[in-house]
Amino acid sequence: MTTTEATPATEAPLIVPPVAQRRGFRLGIRWKLLISFTTAFTVVFAFIAIWIFQYTTTVAKDRLENELNRSALGGAATISAPEFVELNATVPAVPDAAYEYGLGYPDSPLYDLIARELFSIRQIVKDAKVYSYYLDPADGKLYFSASGGYYVTPEPVGVQFKVPVSDVVDPATYAYMEQGLTATTEQKEYSDDFGNFISSYTPILDDAGTPVGAIGLDYPQSYVAEVQDGVRRQLFPVLGFSYIVLLLLVLVLSTSLARPLRRLTAATGRIANGEYDLDVTGLVRTRFPDEMFTLAESFAEMAKKVGLRERSLTREVQRLKVEIDHARREEAVKEITESDFFSDLTAKAAEMRRKARPESDG
Repeated sequence: MTTTEATPATEAPLIVPPVAQRRGFRLGIRWKLLISFTTAFTVVFAFIAIWIFQYTTTVAKDRLENELNRSALGGAATISAPEFVELNATVPAVPDAAYEYGLGYPDSPLYDLIARELFSIRQIVKDAKVYSYYLDPADGKLYFSASGGYYVTPEPVGVQFKVPVSDVVDPATYAYMEQGLTATTEQKEYSDDFGNFISSYTPILDDAGTPVGAIGLDYPQSYVAEVQDGVRRQLFPVLGFSYIVLLLLVLVLSTSLARPLRRLTAATGRIANGEYDLDVTGLVRTRFPDEMFTLAESFAEMAKKVGLRERSLTREVQRLKVEIDHARREEAVKEITESDFFSDLTAKAAEMRRKARPESDG
Protein backbone atom coordinates (compact mmCIF):
# COMPACT_ATOMS: atom_id res chain seq x y z
CA MET A 1 0.00 0.00 0.00
CA THR A 2 1.38 3.32 -1.06
CA THR A 3 1.77 5.90 1.71
CA THR A 4 2.15 9.61 1.17
CA GLU A 5 3.23 12.14 3.73
CA ALA A 6 0.89 15.00 4.46
CA THR A 7 2.45 18.25 3.27
CA PRO A 8 1.95 21.30 5.45
CA ALA A 9 -0.58 23.83 4.21
CA THR A 10 0.95 26.88 2.57
CA GLU A 11 0.48 30.03 4.68
CA ALA A 12 -1.68 32.69 3.08
CA PRO A 13 0.34 35.79 2.26
CA LEU A 14 -0.22 38.76 4.55
CA ILE A 15 -2.21 41.35 2.66
CA VAL A 16 -1.55 44.87 3.87
CA PRO A 17 -4.39 47.19 2.96
CA PRO A 18 -3.27 50.30 1.16
CA VAL A 19 -3.10 53.42 3.27
CA ALA A 20 -5.99 55.65 2.39
CA GLN A 21 -4.77 59.08 1.36
CA ARG A 22 -6.65 62.08 2.62
CA ARG A 23 -8.36 63.89 -0.17
CA GLY A 24 -9.44 67.47 0.13
CA PHE A 25 -8.95 70.93 -1.18
CA ARG A 26 -5.33 71.36 -2.15
CA LEU A 27 -3.76 74.72 -1.37
CA GLY A 28 -0.21 75.31 -2.50
CA ILE A 29 2.45 76.71 -0.20
CA ARG A 30 2.66 79.81 -2.38
CA TRP A 31 -0.95 80.71 -1.65
CA LYS A 32 -0.63 79.72 1.99
CA LEU A 33 2.25 82.16 2.38
CA LEU A 34 0.40 84.86 0.49
CA ILE A 35 -2.77 84.43 2.56
CA SER A 36 -0.84 84.32 5.83
CA PHE A 37 1.18 87.45 5.11
CA THR A 38 -1.84 89.24 3.68
CA THR A 39 -3.76 88.57 6.88
CA ALA A 40 -0.83 89.69 9.03
CA PHE A 41 -0.23 92.85 6.99
CA THR A 42 -3.95 93.67 7.05
CA VAL A 43 -4.07 93.46 10.83
CA VAL A 44 -0.86 95.45 11.29
CA PHE A 45 -1.76 98.16 8.78
CA ALA A 46 -5.28 98.46 10.17
CA PHE A 47 -3.83 98.89 13.67
CA ILE A 48 -1.37 101.52 12.42
CA ALA A 49 -4.08 103.42 10.55
CA ILE A 50 -6.46 103.39 13.51
CA TRP A 51 -3.72 104.40 15.95
CA ILE A 52 -2.46 107.28 13.80
CA PHE A 53 -6.00 108.45 13.14
CA GLN A 54 -6.89 108.43 16.82
CA TYR A 55 -3.57 109.99 17.82
CA THR A 56 -3.84 112.89 15.39
CA THR A 57 -7.47 113.44 16.39
CA THR A 58 -6.51 113.55 20.07
CA VAL A 59 -3.60 115.90 19.38
CA ALA A 60 -5.84 118.18 17.32
CA LYS A 61 -8.45 118.30 20.08
CA ASP A 62 -5.85 118.96 22.78
CA ARG A 63 -4.26 121.68 20.68
CA LEU A 64 -7.65 123.27 20.06
CA GLU A 65 -8.59 123.17 23.74
CA ASN A 66 -5.26 124.69 24.78
CA GLU A 67 -5.62 127.40 22.13
CA LEU A 68 -9.13 128.20 23.32
CA ASN A 69 -8.01 128.38 26.95
CA ARG A 70 -5.10 130.70 26.12
CA SER A 71 -7.31 132.89 23.96
CA ALA A 72 -10.01 133.04 26.64
CA LEU A 73 -7.49 133.94 29.34
CA GLY A 74 -5.86 136.57 27.17
CA GLY A 75 -9.21 137.97 26.06
CA ALA A 76 -10.52 138.20 29.62
CA ALA A 77 -7.43 140.18 30.59
CA THR A 78 -8.15 142.79 27.88
CA ILE A 79 -11.68 143.47 29.11
CA SER A 80 -11.98 146.36 31.57
CA ALA A 81 -13.83 145.00 34.58
CA PRO A 82 -15.26 148.43 35.64
CA GLU A 83 -16.54 149.11 32.11
CA PHE A 84 -18.03 145.63 31.93
CA VAL A 85 -19.83 146.12 35.26
CA GLU A 86 -21.04 149.57 34.18
CA LEU A 87 -22.37 148.21 30.88
CA ASN A 88 -24.40 145.49 32.55
CA ALA A 89 -25.63 147.75 35.35
CA THR A 90 -26.56 150.90 33.41
CA VAL A 91 -27.45 149.88 29.86
CA PRO A 92 -30.92 148.37 29.60
CA ALA A 93 -32.01 145.58 27.29
CA VAL A 94 -33.28 146.67 23.90
CA PRO A 95 -36.53 145.03 22.76
CA ASP A 96 -36.34 144.03 19.11
CA ALA A 97 -38.87 141.64 17.60
CA ALA A 98 -36.61 141.10 14.57
CA TYR A 99 -34.47 138.71 16.60
CA GLU A 100 -35.39 135.27 17.87
CA TYR A 101 -35.34 136.07 21.56
CA GLY A 102 -37.07 139.48 21.25
CA LEU A 103 -34.00 141.52 22.25
CA GLY A 104 -31.47 143.42 20.13
CA TYR A 105 -28.16 145.26 20.43
CA PRO A 106 -27.90 148.50 22.47
CA ASP A 107 -26.62 151.78 21.04
CA SER A 108 -23.95 152.20 23.69
CA PRO A 109 -20.27 153.21 23.50
CA LEU A 110 -19.53 150.77 26.31
CA TYR A 111 -21.14 147.92 24.36
CA ASP A 112 -19.25 148.93 21.21
CA LEU A 113 -15.94 149.03 23.10
CA ILE A 114 -16.26 145.63 24.74
CA ALA A 115 -17.76 144.03 21.60
CA ARG A 116 -14.76 145.30 19.59
CA GLU A 117 -12.36 143.71 22.08
CA LEU A 118 -14.20 140.43 21.73
CA PHE A 119 -14.22 140.75 17.94
CA SER A 120 -10.41 141.10 18.05
CA ILE A 121 -10.25 137.72 19.76
CA ARG A 122 -12.53 136.32 17.07
CA GLN A 123 -10.11 137.56 14.41
CA ILE A 124 -7.25 135.73 16.13
CA VAL A 125 -9.15 132.49 16.68
CA LYS A 126 -10.80 132.04 13.30
CA ASP A 127 -14.34 130.65 13.21
CA ALA A 128 -14.71 130.97 17.01
CA LYS A 129 -17.81 132.46 18.58
CA VAL A 130 -16.71 134.93 21.26
CA TYR A 131 -19.14 136.42 23.77
CA SER A 132 -19.41 137.59 27.37
CA TYR A 133 -21.94 136.94 30.08
CA TYR A 134 -22.55 137.82 33.72
CA LEU A 135 -24.49 136.79 36.80
CA ASP A 136 -27.33 139.15 37.70
CA PRO A 137 -27.31 139.45 41.51
CA ALA A 138 -30.98 140.40 41.45
CA ASP A 139 -32.24 136.99 40.34
CA GLY A 140 -29.06 134.89 40.41
CA LYS A 141 -29.34 134.02 36.70
CA LEU A 142 -26.87 134.25 33.85
CA TYR A 143 -27.34 136.76 31.03
CA PHE A 144 -25.40 137.39 27.85
CA SER A 145 -23.56 140.69 27.60
CA ALA A 146 -21.46 142.02 24.69
CA SER A 147 -20.74 139.68 21.76
CA GLY A 148 -17.88 139.68 19.27
CA GLY A 149 -20.33 138.68 16.55
CA TYR A 150 -21.83 142.18 16.72
CA TYR A 151 -19.12 143.42 14.34
CA VAL A 152 -19.51 140.62 11.80
CA THR A 153 -20.66 142.03 8.46
CA PRO A 154 -23.02 142.36 6.74
CA GLU A 155 -25.28 141.19 9.58
CA PRO A 156 -24.39 140.72 13.27
CA VAL A 157 -24.34 137.06 14.28
CA GLY A 158 -23.64 137.34 18.00
CA VAL A 159 -26.15 136.64 20.73
CA GLN A 160 -28.12 139.75 21.69
CA PHE A 161 -27.61 141.86 24.81
CA LYS A 162 -29.12 140.60 28.09
CA VAL A 163 -30.73 137.48 26.60
CA PRO A 164 -31.12 134.92 29.41
CA VAL A 165 -28.49 132.21 29.01
CA SER A 166 -31.00 129.55 29.98
CA ASP A 167 -33.08 130.45 26.90
CA VAL A 168 -30.19 129.64 24.56
CA VAL A 169 -28.18 126.74 26.04
CA ASP A 170 -29.08 123.43 27.64
CA PRO A 171 -28.70 122.77 31.39
CA ALA A 172 -25.35 120.99 30.98
CA THR A 173 -23.79 123.94 29.15
CA TYR A 174 -25.38 126.34 31.65
CA ALA A 175 -23.60 124.50 34.47
CA TYR A 176 -20.24 124.79 32.67
CA MET A 177 -20.82 128.53 32.17
CA GLU A 178 -21.54 128.94 35.88
CA GLN A 179 -18.21 127.27 36.65
CA GLY A 180 -16.55 129.63 34.18
CA LEU A 181 -17.41 132.57 36.45
CA THR A 182 -14.86 131.38 39.01
CA ALA A 183 -12.20 129.48 37.01
CA THR A 184 -11.26 128.61 33.46
CA THR A 185 -13.53 125.73 32.49
CA GLU A 186 -13.40 123.49 29.43
CA GLN A 187 -16.48 121.97 27.89
CA LYS A 188 -15.35 119.18 25.63
CA GLU A 189 -17.21 117.96 22.58
CA TYR A 190 -20.91 118.66 22.74
CA SER A 191 -23.79 119.36 20.40
CA ASP A 192 -26.66 121.82 20.54
CA ASP A 193 -29.09 123.46 18.15
CA PHE A 194 -26.27 125.52 16.65
CA GLY A 195 -23.87 122.65 15.87
CA ASN A 196 -20.99 120.71 17.41
CA PHE A 197 -18.55 122.69 19.53
CA ILE A 198 -15.69 122.72 22.01
CA SER A 199 -15.96 125.61 24.48
CA SER A 200 -13.88 127.42 27.05
CA TYR A 201 -15.15 129.80 29.74
CA THR A 202 -12.87 132.19 31.68
CA PRO A 203 -13.79 134.73 34.38
CA ILE A 204 -13.35 138.49 33.96
CA LEU A 205 -11.67 139.68 37.16
CA ASP A 206 -11.47 143.14 38.69
CA ASP A 207 -8.37 144.56 40.38
CA ALA A 208 -9.24 142.71 43.59
CA GLY A 209 -9.49 139.39 41.75
CA THR A 210 -13.25 139.24 42.09
CA PRO A 211 -15.09 137.81 39.06
CA VAL A 212 -17.55 140.24 37.48
CA GLY A 213 -18.47 138.09 34.50
CA ALA A 214 -16.89 135.70 32.03
CA ILE A 215 -15.84 135.25 28.42
CA GLY A 216 -17.00 132.26 26.41
CA LEU A 217 -15.35 130.87 23.27
CA ASP A 218 -17.19 128.28 21.18
CA TYR A 219 -15.16 126.61 18.46
CA PRO A 220 -16.83 124.36 15.87
CA GLN A 221 -15.51 120.83 15.62
CA SER A 222 -15.12 121.32 11.90
CA TYR A 223 -11.42 121.90 12.63
CA VAL A 224 -11.10 118.40 14.04
CA ALA A 225 -13.02 117.03 11.06
CA GLU A 226 -10.63 118.87 8.71
CA VAL A 227 -7.65 117.35 10.51
CA GLN A 228 -9.21 113.90 10.21
CA ASP A 229 -9.88 114.44 6.50
CA GLY A 230 -6.28 115.55 6.03
CA VAL A 231 -5.05 112.42 7.77
CA ARG A 232 -7.25 110.27 5.55
CA ARG A 233 -6.02 112.00 2.39
CA GLN A 234 -2.35 111.64 3.32
CA LEU A 235 -2.18 108.51 5.44
CA PHE A 236 -4.44 106.11 3.58
CA PRO A 237 -2.73 106.47 0.16
CA VAL A 238 0.70 105.94 1.77
CA LEU A 239 -0.45 102.91 3.73
CA GLY A 240 -2.33 101.56 0.73
CA PHE A 241 0.73 101.89 -1.53
CA SER A 242 2.99 100.29 1.11
CA TYR A 243 0.44 97.51 1.59
CA ILE A 244 0.36 96.70 -2.13
CA VAL A 245 4.17 96.82 -2.44
CA LEU A 246 4.59 94.44 0.49
CA LEU A 247 2.02 92.04 -0.94
CA LEU A 248 3.85 92.06 -4.27
CA LEU A 249 7.12 91.32 -2.46
CA VAL A 250 5.45 88.45 -0.61
CA LEU A 251 4.10 87.14 -3.92
CA VAL A 252 7.58 87.25 -5.46
CA LEU A 253 9.19 85.59 -2.43
CA SER A 254 6.50 82.91 -2.15
CA THR A 255 6.90 82.15 -5.86
CA SER A 256 10.69 81.88 -5.49
CA LEU A 257 10.19 79.47 -2.60
CA ALA A 258 7.46 77.41 -4.22
CA ARG A 259 9.27 76.95 -7.55
CA PRO A 260 12.16 74.80 -6.19
CA LEU A 261 9.68 72.94 -3.99
CA ARG A 262 7.66 72.01 -7.07
CA ARG A 263 10.83 70.83 -8.81
CA LEU A 264 11.78 68.85 -5.72
CA THR A 265 8.30 67.31 -5.55
CA ALA A 266 8.53 66.25 -9.20
CA ALA A 267 11.98 64.79 -8.53
CA THR A 268 10.70 62.68 -5.63
CA GLY A 269 8.05 61.28 -7.96
CA ARG A 270 10.73 60.25 -10.43
CA ILE A 271 12.75 58.69 -7.60
CA ALA A 272 9.66 56.76 -6.54
CA ASN A 273 9.49 55.39 -10.09
CA GLY A 274 13.05 54.07 -9.87
CA GLU A 275 15.31 56.96 -11.00
CA TYR A 276 17.61 56.61 -8.03
CA ASP A 277 20.55 58.28 -9.80
CA LEU A 278 18.65 61.53 -10.40
CA ASP A 279 20.67 64.67 -9.56
CA VAL A 280 18.23 66.19 -7.07
CA THR A 281 20.62 68.84 -5.75
CA GLY A 282 21.03 70.24 -9.25
CA LEU A 283 17.34 71.15 -9.29
CA VAL A 284 17.68 73.53 -6.33
CA ARG A 285 21.30 74.57 -6.65
CA THR A 286 21.98 78.05 -5.34
CA ARG A 287 24.96 80.27 -4.72
CA PHE A 288 24.32 80.22 -0.99
CA PRO A 289 23.09 76.78 0.15
CA ASP A 290 20.04 76.93 2.37
CA GLU A 291 17.53 74.55 3.97
CA MET A 292 16.06 73.74 0.55
CA PHE A 293 19.47 72.62 -0.71
CA THR A 294 19.99 70.58 2.47
CA LEU A 295 16.62 68.91 1.90
CA ALA A 296 17.61 68.09 -1.69
CA GLU A 297 20.87 66.57 -0.45
CA SER A 298 18.91 64.44 2.01
CA PHE A 299 16.62 63.24 -0.78
CA ALA A 300 19.64 62.44 -2.96
CA GLU A 301 21.29 60.46 -0.16
CA MET A 302 18.03 58.67 0.55
CA ALA A 303 17.59 57.81 -3.14
CA LYS A 304 21.14 56.47 -3.30
CA LYS A 305 20.60 54.24 -0.28
CA VAL A 306 17.21 53.07 -1.50
CA GLY A 307 18.73 52.22 -4.90
CA LEU A 308 21.55 50.24 -3.31
CA ARG A 309 19.11 48.42 -1.06
CA GLU A 310 16.79 47.60 -3.95
CA ARG A 311 19.64 46.19 -6.06
CA SER A 312 20.85 44.17 -3.07
CA LEU A 313 17.36 42.84 -2.47
CA THR A 314 17.02 41.96 -6.16
CA ARG A 315 20.22 39.89 -6.08
CA GLU A 316 19.16 38.21 -2.84
CA VAL A 317 15.76 37.35 -4.29
CA GLN A 318 17.38 35.82 -7.39
CA ARG A 319 19.75 33.77 -5.22
CA LEU A 320 16.90 32.57 -3.04
CA LYS A 321 14.87 31.68 -6.11
CA VAL A 322 17.66 29.46 -7.46
CA GLU A 323 18.07 27.75 -4.10
CA ILE A 324 14.35 27.20 -3.78
CA ASP A 325 14.14 25.68 -7.28
CA HIS A 326 17.06 23.32 -6.54
CA ALA A 327 15.50 22.27 -3.25
CA ARG A 328 12.19 21.63 -4.92
CA ARG A 329 13.85 19.41 -7.55
CA GLU A 330 15.67 17.40 -4.89
CA GLU A 331 12.45 17.03 -2.92
CA ALA A 332 10.60 15.82 -6.02
CA VAL A 333 13.33 13.24 -6.85
CA LYS A 334 13.36 12.07 -3.25
CA GLU A 335 9.61 11.62 -3.23
CA ILE A 336 9.81 9.54 -6.43
CA THR A 337 12.69 7.33 -5.32
CA GLU A 338 11.23 6.66 -1.92
CA SER A 339 7.77 5.73 -3.16
CA ASP A 340 6.52 2.03 -3.11
CA PHE A 341 5.92 2.14 -6.83
CA PHE A 342 9.51 3.09 -7.51
CA SER A 343 10.72 0.38 -5.10
CA ASP A 344 8.62 -2.29 -6.88
CA LEU A 345 9.82 -1.00 -10.21
CA THR A 346 13.43 -1.16 -9.05
CA ALA A 347 12.96 -4.71 -7.73
CA LYS A 348 11.35 -5.88 -10.95
CA ALA A 349 14.14 -4.34 -12.97
CA ALA A 350 16.72 -6.12 -10.82
CA GLU A 351 14.85 -9.42 -11.22
CA MET A 352 14.72 -8.99 -14.97
CA ARG A 353 18.45 -8.28 -15.06
CA ARG A 354 19.09 -11.34 -12.91
CA LYS A 355 17.06 -13.63 -15.19
CA ALA A 356 18.61 -12.20 -18.29
CA ARG A 357 22.12 -12.84 -17.03
CA PRO A 358 21.95 -16.79 -17.08
CA GLU A 359 20.42 -16.86 -20.51
CA SER A 360 23.23 -14.79 -21.84
CA ASP A 361 25.71 -17.05 -20.08
CA GLY A 362 24.13 -20.20 -21.73
